[in-house]
Amino acid sequence: MFTKLADTSKAAIFSVLVLCMSVGAALLIRFLDLTPSMGMWTLWSITPTAAALIMLLVVTRDGHSKEGWKVLGLHRLGLSVWWIAFGGTLLITAAASAVVWATPLASFIMPVGGIANVAINFLIQVVILALTFALAEEIGMRGYLQPHLMSLGRRRALLVVGLVWATWHMPLILLTPVFPVGNKLLSLPLFYGTVVAASFFYGYLRIYTGSTWPASIAHAVHNAAWGVLGAFTATSYAVLVNKYLVGDYGLLILVGAVIGAIWLSYYLRSGTDRAQEAGSLAPEVPPTSAAMAAPK
Repeated sequence: MFTKLADTSKAAIFSVLVLCMSVGAALLIRFLDLTPSMGMWTLWSITPTAAALIMLLVVTRDGHSKEGWKVLGLHRLGLSVWWIAFGGTLLITAAASAVVWATPLASFIMPVGGIANVAINFLIQVVILALTFALAEEIGMRGYLQPHLMSLGRRRALLVVGLVWATWHMPLILLTPVFPVGNKLLSLPLFYGTVVAASFFYGYLRIYTGSTWPASIAHAVHNAAWGVLGAFTATSYAVLVNKYLVGDYGLLILVGAVIGAIWLSYYLRSGTDRAQEAGSLAPEVPPTSAAMAAPK
């Protein structure tokens, strides 16, 4: 239909499309009075992937060629940074939990059933999320949108992706009861800050490898970790601790995500510089070379 659109135009059309689809999905969830379930989350999470498919198959028709699909970053695994995607993301939540355990607000407890059961449950959740809900979001946000914004410059691109990604959540938060956030004056700034910081963290992995899979893994680990680590926390201030400090978008999670994104920007700087110069489909580069080039 529109075969000669500039990348930023494709990004703009995708952004409008995915936000409109998020409103439609939220209204449908509200109209059908859906409760959190596999079906409801599938309906919601699939919208970024659906928007990317519409762009590739209908709007630009880039998907009518094999090369056109490579923009989504699914043809590479990005194995060289899986340890960062998994371990770095888990460390953010674990460190945030450790901070609250060291305060009078909460304490560490051994979960019922033992650590092994919690660990197995966590790993199962990560695998399922990385292949389903998290991946569905990442195909749209990091897979399609991010590469089409890179002409703006790395930081601007990752900022815009983060803002679009956070705003995509707003219809679910504001139009349905399935994503309660409590005090919106506190929650929404924390939510936007955490999502934008995560966009930088996931985005650097995407640039460095040319793959969407590390971002999907990191996203899945985050979504699974904050809930699972709650099993180790005893507190009389459940709302303060489990929502505003170490919840999905708690203050300590935000701080950790910012620190993680800054560290990653330096650790992978040499590789991301080379990958960006070569384009979004650049070959993977070993993380050791980036680490050696990073300033001490």
